[in-house]
This record gives sequence, C-alpha cells and structure tokens, in this order.
Amino acid sequence: MGIKGLTTFVKNKSEQCMETYELHNTSVVIDGDAVLCQLYLAHTIPRNGCFGGDYDKYGNTIYKFFHMLFQCKVKPYIILDGGYESRKMERIFERFKGRIDQVEYLNARTESRNNTTPLFIREAFEDIALKLGIKLIRCDFEGDRETANIAKALKCPVMSNDSDFYIYDIPYIPFQSVTMSVKTGSSVNSDTQETTNYKYIPCEIYRIDKFLSCVGDMNKDNLPLFAALVGNDFMDGIELSKLGIKSKSEHFLQRIESIIEWLQTETKETAIQKVLNIYDSEERDSVLKKIEDAINGYSFRDSKYLKYLTDESVDDSIDSENEEDDYNSYEKLTSSFPKPFIENFRKSLYPTRFLDILTQNKYYNFKPQVEVREYEQAHDVSFDIMSAVHKILTGSSENLTCLIRSKSEATEIKLPLCNLELPSYVEIQTMDLQTRKRLILTILDIEESFITNSLRCFPESWHLLVLTLKYMTQKSTIVPPITYSIILCKLVIDFIDPKVGFYRATDVFNRQFYSKLKDILSNRKILSPNSKTLKSALDSITYEDALIALSRLIAFFEFNRHLKKDVRLYDRKLMHCLSQFQSCLLHVKCLNQLFNMPYHDFFITECYNGTFVYNMTYNLRKREELDDYLRYLLHKAPLILNCFEIVIKLIKEEDL
Repeated sequence: MGIKGLTTFVKNKSEQCMETYELHNTSVVIDGDAVLCQLYLAHTIPRNGCFGGDYDKYGNTIYKFFHMLFQCKVKPYIILDGGYESRKMERIFERFKGRIDQVEYLNARTESRNNTTPLFIREAFEDIALKLGIKLIRCDFEGDRETANIAKALKCPVMSNDSDFYIYDIPYIPFQSVTMSVKTGSSVNSDTQETTNYKYIPCEIYRIDKFLSCVGDMNKDNLPLFAALVGNDFMDGIELSKLGIKSKSEHFLQRIESIIEWLQTETKETAIQKVLNIYDSEERDSVLKKIEDAINGYSFRDSKYLKYLTDESVDDSIDSENEEDDYNSYEKLTSSFPKPFIENFRKSLYPTRFLDILTQNKYYNFKPQVEVREYEQAHDVSFDIMSAVHKILTGSSENLTCLIRSKSEATEIKLPLCNLELPSYVEIQTMDLQTRKRLILTILDIEESFITNSLRCFPESWHLLVLTLKYMTQKSTIVPPITYSIILCKLVIDFIDPKVGFYRATDVFNRQFYSKLKDILSNRKILSPNSKTLKSALDSITYEDALIALSRLIAFFEFNRHLKKDVRLYDRKLMHCLSQFQSCLLHVKCLNQLFNMPYHDFFITECYNGTFVYNMTYNLRKREELDDYLRYLLHKAPLILNCFEIVIKLIKEEDL
C-alpha cells in the first residue's frame, strides 16, 4: 500500500528532494514485487492485456532490464514478499474485488488503460532471475522491512516503487526514475590524469537528509510517526481537525504539508501523546499499539535472510530488536514448519501460496482473469490439484478455504477434501525421482503408461505443458484449435525466435527481412524432412525455414484493429477457455514445485503469447480441416511443418 500521496508529494518536489544518479559499479537491493509489476505495466509495450498476457514480450523486457544491470556492473539482490499477514485480510478482499471489476471491463477497447496484470507475472520474473543466477530470497511475510535491513547491511541503495522507502534511512532509487537504456560516462584519475569510460543507467536517488532539509528540517525521528499519521499499512491516517491542525483541504498533498509543518514543532513523545488525547480512554491502548507497530515497522534490525544472499561480511552495527511486536509474532509462525520447506520457500523455489495454506488454511491465488461473468470461475479446473496440494502440505481434515469470483462478487468457498492416498510433505523429501513423477500423474489422473507412450518423445522442457494439455482434455475443457495454437506458439518462441531474433511487428520484420526472404524463396530447394522423432526434427530446423515460418505467422502476434472498432467481435467465451488453460498450467507448475520438480520446470515466457494464441485459435475455428490448413500455412517451411505434425501425431495417438 505504501504511504498515501507521498510518491506524488516527492515527485512534485523532485528538483529539491532528488539527486540525479548514475547507477553503476555497485550493488542494489531490488524490491521484486514492485519492480516486476512496473516492468510489465510501464515497459512491456504493447501489453495487449485483454488476451491474458504476452509473456514472451514481458520476458524480453525482464532480460533487457537484468542485462542492463550486468552491463553497468550492478549486482542485483532481489527481495520478494512471502505469505499474507492476517491483519491485511480486509485489504486482500478489497483488492480481489477490485480485480474482479478490472477484468470484467477489460476488453479490446479498454485494454490500453486497464492495469490488470496477468496470472503468471510473478512466476515469469522469478524464473528468469533464477535462470540468470541472480540472488533472490522470498521473505516469510511482507518484505519491505527486510529489503531495507539488507540494503543497510550491504551499504547500497534500494530500487522500488513503494513510498515506504521514503521513510527508511537508506538511499532509495524510485523505479519510475530509471531510464531503460545504458549510457557511457567517463572519469579522470586524479593521480594519473587517465580517462576511463564506464557504462551507467541514468536515474534519480533519494536521500532522507535532503528530503528533510527540503521540507523544513523535520526531526528524522518523527518520520515513522509522520507515515502513520498520513496513513499507511498500519494506520488509516488521522483526522487533522481533531489534532487542531489547520489545513486548506483534506486532499492528500495538503494533508502531508500540514502534518510535516505540525511535526516540526513536536518531539516524537509529545506528538504521540497529543494523538492519543483525541481518542477516548478505552481506545488509547489499541491506537498506541498501532502507532508503535508503525514506528517499529521502519526500524532496522539484523536480517536472517542475509545468509541466502551473500557470504561476505556485513555491517554488524545494526541494532537487533527483541520487542514482541506483530512483525516477530508472524515470523514465529514458521518455526514449526519442516526445515526443507522453509529453506526452499526462502530460496523462492516454492510460491507464496504454499505459506498461506500452512499459516491460515486459506488460498488467495484463484485470481480473476478475463472470463465470462455468468460462467463458473475459470479456476474450477484446478480445484482438484489444489486439494491435493493442501492434503500434502497440512494433512488436515479441515477443508481449504479459497477466495474466488462468483459472478461479479468475491466470495469464499471450501474445497472438497482430496480422497487420494498421498504422502506427507516430509515423506516426499526422501522419495526417488520416479516415485515423485508417478504421484503427480496419480493426482492428475493420468495413466503411468503415458510417460513411455508419449511424454518421453517430447523434450523435457515440454513435459509440464503436455501434461497440462492431457489433464485438460480429460476434463473436456480444451478443444483442438486451442491445442494447435498453443503448440504453434511454443514452436515460435522456443525454436524460431532463437534463430531469427525477437520480432513481433510485421512492418519491422518486413523492413529487416523482405529482401532476404525474397532471395531465399526464389533460390532455395525445398527440403524433404526425414526426421522421424520430435527431438531430431527440432534439431534439424534451419534458419531459412524459421525465417519463412515466422513470415507466415508473425501477423498473429499483432492486435487486430477491427476489435477496437467493434468490441462485439472480441470473443470473451474464447478468453474464458484460455483463462482455464492458464489456471491449469499454473497449478500443475505448483504441483511439480511441491514435489521438488521431478519434471523439468517450464518458463511461461518461453511458451505463451496470449495475443498469438487468441488470434490463431479464432482463425482455426473457422477451418473445417485443421491439418490441411496448417499444411497450407507452413508448406514453404517444411521442417517447421514436420515438427508440428509430429507433435500433433503424438497428441492424437494419446487422444490429448
């Protein structure tokens, strides 16, 4: 949530409060949850959010961001939020309802001004960070305080989009000030007079002393109290008139000005006492507790998470706190959990939702997507999977409570208990690979013979995708045009892009390759593919075939402008089916994580572009013979066509 209006307040005074900064040759602690959202909302363009997420484009943005940091010799440490704290339940419910409202009005005409994020947004970011070897940890609960603690210990700035970091006494780089480009600077050695060039990222940096001098030298000790009085996660803010504070209006910017002016003449103790005096005597203890929690929330202490990030010595000067505040009581909840679970969770090998199940017996990740309001919510296809996850994690006979969409409302339901014979979480830790694979098949109700008859024919990176398609086919929630479109999308992202490059706009592609394509098509002899297995067929793909195939498929990655002109053409029923697929894919991934990934993990950024899948499915539904149409579409790229036909044959043999 942050502090109401403070980001805008500082931005309006940026010339006085902020410094221009060249980010290079340093460490930086990244508030992962804030930055991953901004990378999608501000830098993945066009988002085309009404199609469920162009994850390949988002992944391209993530890679660009991290490679910029590496190029400038910036070492990132990523801190992620963990499970939800019970004190935030009301806010969680409000946000869930807000998301229902957002996706209900998300369509081809409104998508450019709708900030709904796709279902896999966090998984996409975390998977790429882990792949690149970036050090990241998931906190047990909220991560802001730990982010500040770690930055203090490592003596480096924080990068975030959260206004709480204007209160911590650490250098802070607001992400919105970061330029997504690398510049070249130079420095002169004062001894040798030699000039050295270096790469840097232009941005702005906030330092608390500069802010305080900008607003009239308010006592630094009053900043946490200032945050509480304005309104943050701990308090809703104070009614100024009751404190005798004169304000021109209750607008948040004027409120901030007035509270700062008032605190300039108060100590922390006198200010707290005056705040308490406006409440009835029976309310004062609870108000004081909220104020103390707010103040403690901005204090520093040793971080238990440092060991996951660095082996280097850290600053021992940070005061360790022993007070029994809410922060510590939440941390104590994890002390009884199995050590392997906590270690894997903190290494971001498990999703946050696992901890919510353990601490609250609740599940909040059946997030509303683009769906048909009158239909059952799209996540119902994943209920059985999550019931099994719940049984393994808890062994409880109490039903798992889930927050879901019911038409246009948010409501809670209890999932039926899983009746399968399943091991406990602790028992899974000593099981061999094949046993864990078989148990996943049991939960998905897939015959063990499926591995030998079909799955082994696919590259390992395809396995979870194929299992998901099989599972959904058995539940009769997927049709051939969707399956064909997903497979084509996977082939483009995973096997054509690496050979040709990342192109998603027809005009850009044609400017780059028109002449080359013309030469290839006029001079080449079309090869007859002789690969019989999928792996050999994929290995035999040539640059020429990849280029021709992309020239035939690239238009399906683009937004159909007719949808904006007539929103009735936007097929929400199709989107409901694609939302079901995303839900199932996400929860199959969760199941695989719980079993310590016996199947090779998959990257959503390497297999799914929502715009392509929507457009291609919409196109294929008009064709009477899908296979004949695909042969027509790809006949000039026979090696790509051969790969596709082998996949389809494997799928049809198993009746996926």
